[in-house]
Amino acid sequence: MTRSEPFVGRAGAAAELRAWLAAAAGGTGALVLVGGPAGIGKSRLVEAVTDREAVWGRCVDDPGAPPLWPWRRVLQALPEAGAEVSRALADLDGGDGADLVAARFRFVAAAADALVAAAGPGGLVVVLEDVHWADEASLRLLRHLAGEIRRSRLAVVATYRDTDALSGLLGRPGTESLRLGPLTEPDVRAYLAEVGRAAVDAGEALRRSGGNPLYLKAVARSSATGGGEAELRHLVRTTVAGLDDDARELLAIASVLGEEVDAHVVAEVTGRPAEAIVPALDRAVRAGVLLPAEAGSRRFAHAVVRDGIYADLDQGVREELHARAAAALEHRAEPGVVAGHWLRSAATPDALARAADWAEAAARDATRALAFTEAARFLSLALDCRRRAGVRDGLAALLVDLATAEYRAGRFARAFGHAREAAGLTADPALAAAAALVVRDTSAPDLLPGMAALTASALAALGPEADPALRAKLLAQSAAVAADYGRATEAVRTADEAMALAELSGDQEARLDAVRARLKIRPAELPLAERLRLGSLAVALGGTGRPLVALWGHKWRLDAAFEVGTVPVVDAELAAISALAATTRLPLVRWHELRLRASVAAYRGAFAEARAHNRLASELAAAELAEDRSAAGMSFAFAQQLAAVVGDPAELLPGYEEVLAIAPPLPIAVISRPLCALLEGRRDEARAAYDALRPRLRDPDFLGPSPGVGANLLPLLEAFEDVETAEWLAKLLAGAPPVGSAGAGTFCTDCSSSWSARLAALLGRHDEAAALFEEAVAWDARLGARPYVVHNRVRLAAELLVLGDLPRAETLARQAADEARRLGMPGWLSEATAVLDRARTAADPLTGREREIAALVADALSNRQIAHRLVLSERTVESHVRSVLAKLGLANRTEVAAWARRRGLTAG
Repeated sequence: MTRSEPFVGRAGAAAELRAWLAAAAGGTGALVLVGGPAGIGKSRLVEAVTDREAVWGRCVDDPGAPPLWPWRRVLQALPEAGAEVSRALADLDGGDGADLVAARFRFVAAAADALVAAAGPGGLVVVLEDVHWADEASLRLLRHLAGEIRRSRLAVVATYRDTDALSGLLGRPGTESLRLGPLTEPDVRAYLAEVGRAAVDAGEALRRSGGNPLYLKAVARSSATGGGEAELRHLVRTTVAGLDDDARELLAIASVLGEEVDAHVVAEVTGRPAEAIVPALDRAVRAGVLLPAEAGSRRFAHAVVRDGIYADLDQGVREELHARAAAALEHRAEPGVVAGHWLRSAATPDALARAADWAEAAARDATRALAFTEAARFLSLALDCRRRAGVRDGLAALLVDLATAEYRAGRFARAFGHAREAAGLTADPALAAAAALVVRDTSAPDLLPGMAALTASALAALGPEADPALRAKLLAQSAAVAADYGRATEAVRTADEAMALAELSGDQEARLDAVRARLKIRPAELPLAERLRLGSLAVALGGTGRPLVALWGHKWRLDAAFEVGTVPVVDAELAAISALAATTRLPLVRWHELRLRASVAAYRGAFAEARAHNRLASELAAAELAEDRSAAGMSFAFAQQLAAVVGDPAELLPGYEEVLAIAPPLPIAVISRPLCALLEGRRDEARAAYDALRPRLRDPDFLGPSPGVGANLLPLLEAFEDVETAEWLAKLLAGAPPVGSAGAGTFCTDCSSSWSARLAALLGRHDEAAALFEEAVAWDARLGARPYVVHNRVRLAAELLVLGDLPRAETLARQAADEARRLGMPGWLSEATAVLDRARTAADPLTGREREIAALVADALSNRQIAHRLVLSERTVESHVRSVLAKLGLANRTEVAAWARRRGLTAG
């Protein structure tokens, strides 16, 4: 692709690009983004540096371009990589139950892996031109590749104009950036000399061209005045005006067809044989308007050249050419290309209807290619065309399809808006139900009210005698929304109804929806064996192309294993979730994996690892789950729990107060407000917030939904000595089966024995509290919960102090302090040290002088001898001995001597 045109003013940029390509060949791959305005010389730079060794792909400015268009060209040039990607697509489960979102990520991963493998030991350079026009699927593959490329011999060089299109790539690890600016006057002078225009004033040429090499080329060839893009348009007109009518007509058709010019397609639009038009296209090449490309193909010298020709067409001519192009391409082009041409033809009802038909066909193709953003774009185009054509039939179904594509693309708010619109347009209860079930598995507070209303409306329209499977799905959706609102009683009742209908229908999908809703509300109320069985069933069904179902199954089994303290099962289920995340590459699964790994790491005292996983989960939520604010909120909730576990308010994330201020009034969020204030030492504020929530504590909906509610309530009861609430909560916990830990999805709690022990201690039942703390230490030690072992040893030591077991209290406090120091738990190190000091003071209340005198008494010295030894009066020694007897509760000097010997005190 090397050209004979001069190459000036880019020595520094060329050296940087060569260095990155050399590093890639040596094993440190890179994505290099070469930016700059149109005509600045991005492609010329890349051509000069890569010579003919690169594989090229080009994005086009055409709304009908098929997804992954530039990558298709690249993969065509790499047969082995192309075959791998084709196999990945062929291996996808295309059945109705297949999770297409997961499939899309498997495809992207497979394509990235194939490109990395294609680099092999010899290295590979891939060039993508005009990435600012790339479709979302192409950008998604590019973003994924950026994360893998560093460890390969692959270099991808992408040229682009504006930075907005590439905001997700700029600054990423593995990405290098090179932005080209205008040529300088010496550069312009060198260029003019090389093209034989040395007589042209370099300063004037620079002013007129703006230092843009494309404009400079036109300026050097023409004596026209003016500057910038308007001048280029004029220069393009001047160049085209020198061609014959036949060539100009073909260029007009070519500008309508796009940047690339296929002689056979142009001929079909004209109705002439290809051999009849080739000479005229060759004349355009000689005039510099077109450039030769692949065999039988040409392309415009630059996009702005094509834009200039296209902009000069009268509207009527342009619409007519688009209609002719659409008709000619219907039997040979991608549906999206055809739809784009019909859309830009005259807006007659027939043209709009044909544009809509082809756009829907393009959406189906995009869905099969797992390009959900493009599918949504085409469906939106189809919807607009049908509305402009005045067609109302089928709009509701089209809106449901559009909402489904948007939901799969992660655009939850837009998806729900279109689903609600569809429900309002249809009188078909089944279609209204389908609309209500589009947006699921999100706790986004701004969507919940509408989801609740839409589901209720669909249920009412469906009626009690309708298909039980469909009613079960709607009731499960309703129960899940009620749970997110904190209405546990309503949610349980609705989930039970959903479960009964699902069992009646025999529909496994409806059954799993009902199970998920039920376990979301009160997971521990279902028998453990039943939860394990349902988890296994979900995992098995998830293997048929529904990874989210498998995820829930593994989570149910993990939660059950934590509950009974089966550590190997916890680790096995966590490993299974990691494997599921790795194989599906689905962001939601990966997010859940990171959340669980952060929780388990913190539970075991690996705080650095826990923080790292929490940070990764937060970044993933911001990048891929941005329309569900509850996903980002989970990282704040984790940090709050970590702050309490290590005893350091610095763990609270910046901005947590803003997050709590906009959080829905769920019980866990309500409790978090005074709890965070207490962690930061704002005791009065915490007390006021706690007093405000106390009236809600007796509401069964308040404590029911989440195991974290009761656990987070305990520090507030202890801080404010709320004995009345402690009595009530202790009665609720009495008789409940023991729980090793709960709440792993956010943060693993301590065992239930610890909760009961803390309530007993607050109520003054110290013997009971000590026994329960013993149980808690045993539970936590068996499960490897090192931080909670620290907590409960400190609390047990405090109870033993009250009960008078001073030696064991001192031992436990010392063990807790040592472990807190090892793990990095500053607040609990202070707590343990304070209890240790109290134990030592209680065990040995003597002053230093009194201890010294007791040691001399143990050595059988008389008061006179002691006075002589210490240079004191005998009366002073007698006073100290009486004080020792009183503090230790001893009767005579013999008992003092025995006490001192037990303590190892010597006069040495």
